[in-house]
Amino acid sequence: MHNSTVSRRRFMQQGATLLGGALFAPSFFDLDFESKKRESHTCLQLYSVRDAMKADPKGTLEQLAKMGFKELEPASYIYPGVYFTRKIYNYSSKEFRKITDDLGFKIPSSHVVFSMKHWDAAKNDMEDVWKFVMEDALNLGQKYIISPWFDADHKNLDAVKKGLEVYNKVGEIVHKAGLRFGFHNHHQEFIQKFGDDYLYDIMLDNLDLKYVCQQFDIGNLAVAKVDPMRWLKKYPKHFELMHVKDKDKNKDESTWLGEGSINLTEVLAYARKKTNITHWVLEQESYGDKTALESVKINLDVFQNKFKFK
Repeated sequence: MHNSTVSRRRFMQQGATLLGGALFAPSFFDLDFESKKRESHTCLQLYSVRDAMKADPKGTLEQLAKMGFKELEPASYIYPGVYFTRKIYNYSSKEFRKITDDLGFKIPSSHVVFSMKHWDAAKNDMEDVWKFVMEDALNLGQKYIISPWFDADHKNLDAVKKGLEVYNKVGEIVHKAGLRFGFHNHHQEFIQKFGDDYLYDIMLDNLDLKYVCQQFDIGNLAVAKVDPMRWLKKYPKHFELMHVKDKDKNKDESTWLGEGSINLTEVLAYARKKTNITHWVLEQESYGDKTALESVKINLDVFQNKFKFK
């Protein structure tokens, strides 16, 4: 029987070992983007090839490597449960790290939903389940753990603010482990409003930038019919990652970069120069008359050649 108790001391010791002692690396948390030349990373969100990853994860990764992808963002993590399953595309974190290392990939970030059931208010600490999440993220060599959902009643302002208080506490714990906690928006945060403020404004105004950053999904804003420039200009230091997508001109689904309704030239130019974004994550959820693998190859070529991200 596996012992589910993970002590804070043991976890922090493991984190320090996995990071080679490089906790709190300044490059993770640099907020002075205007005075420094920043790094740039092009990544693929593996949800883009979800069916292929389910059918043949190793073979799919081999094809992505041949296309020229160098960094990946997983979107499949099975929480510890019966028999303490902790799987990423059916592999343990160490097994997945070995496969990706052998293919020359790095994994800067992953999507794992932080739910309020993972927070123990009495102990003022996260449940062991999410300590395992952090341990596996360290095994993968990540900088970021991104939650792609805000688990609070979006229509209740008090509940929203209490949830954001928990997010700040989670971010502080993640920070102490040598990682960076972030939130990934969908379209819902741009539908719910409190007076003149969108839910997303409330979130960014109440999240502690030292501990919680943003992964900005511009495709989801297009679905909500709002302009991403509003938030890039208002909160430039909050954004450290972007999901780069384009929206079909006639349907609420993604299309190939440069063929949709989003002014990518404006958005990408401003974001690259005036925000903290260093990680550009390509994602496509719909493929038209092409396959998922054909679509991500098209997007990589357009992103590198048309928009000059290398």
